[in-house]
Amino acid sequence: SMSEMVYARSLLKGCPVERARLRRATNEKCFGVQIATNNVEEGVAAMRMIQQHARKYDSPVDFIDLNCGCPIHEATRRGLGSSLLRSPKKLGRLV
Repeated sequence: SMSEMVYARSLLKGCPVERARLRRATNEKCFGVQIATNNVEEGVAAMRMIQQHARKYDSPVDFIDLNCGCPIHEATRRGLGSSLLRSPKKLGRLV
């Protein structure tokens, strides 16, 4: 399964709502976390935080996904989600 979209910047600021999205249910055979970012350094820092959280709470993450398809205004107005498809060079750097 996949987590709800986690805003990398909010996660790095310690937002408890974003941290709660990192939880894996005990019955999930495969679990991934989806992050929303448009900044390489922010994305790398968020991935490290996700990995630390996984180790600390014995809640393994099988994969981390970069959201580049969400069309909601809250994401696209920030240059996240599907708006990344309009910037292929930036998207390439993020991946």
